[in-house]
Amino acid sequence: MTGSGRDPQGGHLAAFTGRTVIDRHDRGVSGARGMVGRKVTLEFDVTAVRRS
Repeated sequence: MTGSGRDPQGGHLAAFTGRTVIDRHDRGVSGARGMVGRKVTLEFDVTAVRRS
């Protein structure tokens, strides 16, 4: 969790970041040889709003 607070409408905000590395061959993906490496890094930022 990278932060939390309130938005202008009064909803509760929560922010998250994440990162992981996957091996494409473990998932059965072997195409696009030469364009994408075997190991792929996935990075994401997510903001969630809970309305009251």
